[in-house]
Amino acid sequence: MFTMKIKEKILYVKCVEDNIVLELKKENGEEISSMTLDKESASLFVVLLNEGVVVAEKINKDFKKEGIILKKIHDVGTCFASDGRLSIAILPADEKRTASMIIGMHKENGHISIVMKPKKAAYLGLAITKMIMSLIEV
Repeated sequence: MFTMKIKEKILYVKCVEDNIVLELKKENGEEISSMTLDKESASLFVVLLNEGVVVAEKINKDFKKEGIILKKIHDVGTCFASDGRLSIAILPADEKRTASMIIGMHKENGHISIVMKPKKAAYLGLAITKMIMSLIEV
């Protein structure tokens, strides 16, 4: 199991049978949302996450060096889970903050999102990749 603290939330990533489960909980342990991804969906999620990291870092570089400001949220992509969908987008950089990634967990009964810096998202991608690798080793 892998845990990551994100503001007042904690993201748990764990293997359950042949799936990757993302559980988002409050600091007190109360579950907010969870998603179950098979190996293929989890792999796509990692690819989209990595793409988002690259795009966010480019946005940050363009802002710092050339003053280019992205005005709109940049959509990276969506990955479908067995019980909902995960979407990834980039929040723009400005004078007050660097570009951040937003991961949305969408279900029929509600939606929740997580905002994290690109470096933290890259670390999350590596942790999920390691779990996927452990599932496919024979």
